[in-house]
Amino acid sequence: MVPLNRQMATIIRPGQIGTDTTYEPPLRIGFGINDSTVEAANATMGRTILVAGAGPNPTHYHSVNDVCWYILYGRIKAWFARSDFSDRKDVILEGGDFVYIPSGTIHVIANASETEEASLVFCYIGVGNTNAAATVWLDKAKTPQPA
Repeated sequence: MVPLNRQMATIIRPGQIGTDTTYEPPLRIGFGINDSTVEAANATMGRTILVAGAGPNPTHYHSVNDVCWYILYGRIKAWFARSDFSDRKDVILEGGDFVYIPSGTIHVIANASETEEASLVFCYIGVGNTNAAATVWLDKAKTPQPA
């Protein structure tokens, strides 16, 4: 349990977060909860917008934390594989889907629509920021892309 003096909810309003286009381009990410918005946060949470026609984000996995997604709206092409690229699975995610991604699982997303945007909410469990996730970025030239 956290100390008594930290036992209070923190509310982060939409106007308090910006849009990061550098972390996983071409995604537009708003980090709402992390250790810069919540003292000693033990999770990183935000929302991702995939503009219409957005191609795949960089191929990667998180080596120290699991990830959860909730698809808010739209259709998202995704592929998942083990960290050795085995057992690749391509899937279309749709609004209302929940996704659990264990540590080490390679994952890539792209917008399935050329005309409508898509969005998801994500949570990195047990890490207070993206650096703590120890993300492993894989060489795009050697990485199979979404079908």
